[in-house]
Amino acid sequence: MRQQLTLRVSCCLCLWLATVVSVAAQMPASGVPKFALRQSGLELERPTRVGAFYDVTGRRAAAFGYEHRGMEAWVYPMKLLDGFELSFHLEGYPLDINGADTLTRITTRPEATIFTYTHAAFRVRQIIFAPIDEPGLVMLLDVESVLPLTIKISFRPRLRLSWPAGLMTGNLSWDEKAHVYFLTEETKRFVGVVGSPAARDASVMPYQEEPRDVPARFIIETTAESLRAQFIPIIIAGSSEGRDKAKATYERLLNSIPALYEQTVAHYERLQRETLSIKTPDARLDEAFAWAKVGVDKGVVTNPTLGTGLVAGYRTSGESERPGFAWFFGRDALWTSFALNSVGDFQTTRTALEFLKKFQRADGKIPHEISQSAALIPWFTDYEYPWASADATPLYVIAHADYFRATGDHEFLKQNWDSIVKAYRFTAATDTDNNGLIENTKFGHGWVEGGALYPPHEEIYMQGLWIAASRNLAELADAMNDKELAAQARAAAERTRDVLEKTYWLPARGFYAFATKLPAKEPEKAEPGPYRERRQARMNELASARIYDEDTVLPAVPLWFKTMLAERAQTEIDHLGSAELATDWGTRIINNQSRLYDPLSYHNGSVWPLFTGWASLAAYNYGRAHVGYQALMANALLTYQNDQGYVTELLSGDFNAPFGRSSHHQVWSEAMVITPLVRGLLGLAWQDGGRVLRFTPQLPANWDDLEINNIVSASSARAYDLRLTRGRGFTRITLRPRASANTQPASPNALPEQLIVTLPLPLDAQWRGSEGGHARQSTLLNYGADRHLSDVQLVEVKTNIEPDGADLTIRYDEGTDVYPEPQELRAGATNEGLRILHACAESNALHLTLEGLGGRTYQLGVRTTKRLGETNSVQVRQANNGDAQIAITFNGPPGAYVRREITLPFLRQRK
Repeated sequence: MRQQLTLRVSCCLCLWLATVVSVAAQMPASGVPKFALRQSGLELERPTRVGAFYDVTGRRAAAFGYEHRGMEAWVYPMKLLDGFELSFHLEGYPLDINGADTLTRITTRPEATIFTYTHAAFRVRQIIFAPIDEPGLVMLLDVESVLPLTIKISFRPRLRLSWPAGLMTGNLSWDEKAHVYFLTEETKRFVGVVGSPAARDASVMPYQEEPRDVPARFIIETTAESLRAQFIPIIIAGSSEGRDKAKATYERLLNSIPALYEQTVAHYERLQRETLSIKTPDARLDEAFAWAKVGVDKGVVTNPTLGTGLVAGYRTSGESERPGFAWFFGRDALWTSFALNSVGDFQTTRTALEFLKKFQRADGKIPHEISQSAALIPWFTDYEYPWASADATPLYVIAHADYFRATGDHEFLKQNWDSIVKAYRFTAATDTDNNGLIENTKFGHGWVEGGALYPPHEEIYMQGLWIAASRNLAELADAMNDKELAAQARAAAERTRDVLEKTYWLPARGFYAFATKLPAKEPEKAEPGPYRERRQARMNELASARIYDEDTVLPAVPLWFKTMLAERAQTEIDHLGSAELATDWGTRIINNQSRLYDPLSYHNGSVWPLFTGWASLAAYNYGRAHVGYQALMANALLTYQNDQGYVTELLSGDFNAPFGRSSHHQVWSEAMVITPLVRGLLGLAWQDGGRVLRFTPQLPANWDDLEINNIVSASSARAYDLRLTRGRGFTRITLRPRASANTQPASPNALPEQLIVTLPLPLDAQWRGSEGGHARQSTLLNYGADRHLSDVQLVEVKTNIEPDGADLTIRYDEGTDVYPEPQELRAGATNEGLRILHACAESNALHLTLEGLGGRTYQLGVRTTKRLGETNSVQVRQANNGDAQIAITFNGPPGAYVRREITLPFLRQRK
């Protein structure tokens, strides 16, 4: 279980650091000549906000902070310093000017973060970047001033190893010749370096003085001429291999700043250029998708003693040595791997899987978490944390299959086959009573780690993973020609699927229960917080129960893997899309009408973008595009809130505000922008080892054009661009190979062979046929046996992919669908958005199931060729774009959500 552990050690030094830049003195030639700060493409800029988080990360180092507060710096696995701040002194002014008081703007780019400090007499730009693969940070000060200006930079040395190995006594010394401070400890192995080429010490007190815990300072002197021509560089570097290596790193960074900056820019240019990109009618979504790729890429971290893998997320560490979750997590990496495969970053998926394989336990279990200091302590034997969860192990099997399905990489499968089978057999053995359900008891938590829903015995979340792992292992066993194992795995999947339906489905309530449980000797104690007495009463009732019959988001995971009965899945999605679970900023873990609900609880009421992504793809998988799209947009719009460009870990269940303890750049939150968008909204995925490309677009009704670029085929080392155009009565799809390839083929003899397009149409549309393509086959499909299990019908067209790509046109008589107004997020707001649960058009009427706040009127666009009649509290008018627009009023208590079933008759065809 993730716990807050604070190891405080006083620094026995009398230190005070403030970099002073005086425009009256001489700066050595070792300043950095100014160079153009080229951009990789993305940029977000806004006025600063007190307390908003920011992070600047590379593979080996990172800076974390809150706007208008001090910054901390890490070189993994060490925290080097915190409290890094600027202040200013103007000639003729009697007092210093606090940097926090003059900080006005923040500019975020993938390659750098820029803070701008402004005053009537000066402007200072503080440019911070983390070279991609260097153990250090670079800061450049770009100074303009009409008066002689002194800049003071203060920080506190905090040389500590990452949790839980942080105990050490630090020392600070000044190297006058090198103009740097060395941060060292007793073993002399772990070293930090902070300095600038023109710095001189004004900090280290004589040995005989009493040690004091205060900041440190050094002084840099410049001329007005040099300020116009040069950046003032400050370097923060570190090493786990002693002083000489740390100093060499410092010098390497200092002497190659322009080249390192250019390399960092080039890295993020390649990331956008060589992975999947989109162009939709919603520029906000396109930009959020591009930022999400950056956010995931920044989760790749190299630890000098452990290797390279995916960490979970970033936040400041405060007085501890735990910077959010900036260490390695099994399940976080594995959920993120689906996003990596979706955009074609297959190498990073391989890296993540190889990292986890390296630390797999002898019995097959995959680690839950691996500390940055794991190699320095008996982490895997003396601590509970590495083996705390059970879900990483089946996810490991699923992730391998997802990678193989997209790439056909037989060599990688062969290398890892024994590891995959061991993981599968470990999970199979957790069904100790042979009832077909894998267990959490004695083997690790599934999703919930504590609180009112803890401890579960057999979580539905885990059953969804087990069914998917069994199906996926069967697929891999087929590829390995192990027919017996394939048959066993398929049988296990079907058995658990049957038992899941019998155990968890609550027919009278229309949803799946959270988990089975073992009777408790006494009730669990409700945590402090809102509605404690109410929660305790419900926990008392559950003490002797055998099932947690609570409405939660966890059934979304079996739905993500398409394991549930179609009719029941539709009813479950009604719950996932309802305002009782869904908010404008994401999906709660538990229904807000539950007596266990606590909007401030980590596990009993908060909103996680991870849950939101689960709910989004679950809805898309069963043809519920409106529910899926609203969840997807909730995640995407979080990109522009708090940590600019990145998505947080968790938020309040009642207000659009992140928890203070949230990791504000959470990697799997970024992944949950990507995966539901690519696999849900676009319905895009490689199958059959990269030989079949599936495209099932579930687009808003008012989207008439879509571009998807650089669809990477790892099996053939080719990439494609896809264009969809919708017109009156047709959808046209073109697929074209790109001029150059970006990867080495995983299977040199395998070329993409087939494009399968599955086009959803409203139920009142009439399919007329398809054109184009070679060896084309067209079929009308439905979700499940009953046409009305979904709001749409499906037309499937299969065609060969030729050397020049493919062209398809699908023709139909148009039907009717609705689309919402653009969503907006307001920080601190309560839930108020319209929830679209169903939009089902039959031959004579449009049927809507909607939820809205009592006393509110909401607008919906309607794309149709028919004229709509009105009904109670629903008005129809013609919009400027030619579509109809309806205004729906919800009668009920103000502030409470009301559900309406609406039928709008079709009067006649519109001309």
